[in-house]
Amino acid sequence: MSAFVRAFLSIDIEDHVLLSRVFQIQQKLDIQAAKMKMVEPDNIHFTMRFFGDVSITSINQIRDCLKEIKITPFEIKIVGVGAFPNRRKPRVIWIGATDNSQLVIDLKLRVDELLTRIGYKTEKEKFTPHATIARVRSIKDSNRLLGNLEELANEPVGDMTVSSISMKKSTLTPSGPIYETLWII
Repeated sequence: MSAFVRAFLSIDIEDHVLLSRVFQIQQKLDIQAAKMKMVEPDNIHFTMRFFGDVSITSINQIRDCLKEIKITPFEIKIVGVGAFPNRRKPRVIWIGATDNSQLVIDLKLRVDELLTRIGYKTEKEKFTPHATIARVRSIKDSNRLLGNLEELANEPVGDMTVSSISMKKSTLTPSGPIYETLWII
């Protein structure tokens, strides 16, 4: 392993039934309205914090810092397709957490609070619990794409239990990223 890795913290979606449902939703995205790159179902997760390129030493410091987090398992409901920055000009298409999403937000705030102890700044952007399912490369018909996203805005996905956070290593390849779990808390 090199001295630096591209890394992020995530809540993993491991339920194959849920991932199958996400794949079905990806199939409903209108690829005639926009050129999109679908996220591989096994790579779909809720990102808690993206670090970028960090040293192995930093990865270990982050693990030690976050060890005091004890997650009491809780259920979230995943419903609806959204987009960043917005549905009119999407770059990222995602599915979102609804029921108990505040517990995910609180967990994110706790992670950020602990990370300030080792020099990381609190992220400024408002955190929206979401899992990216597609990236928009170019838009061919913005009205058609907007209509498609609005049709999927309340699409049910399913329920999942949140019980851990994973540190992931991301290796970028021409065919897409490869994720490897470094540790779990």
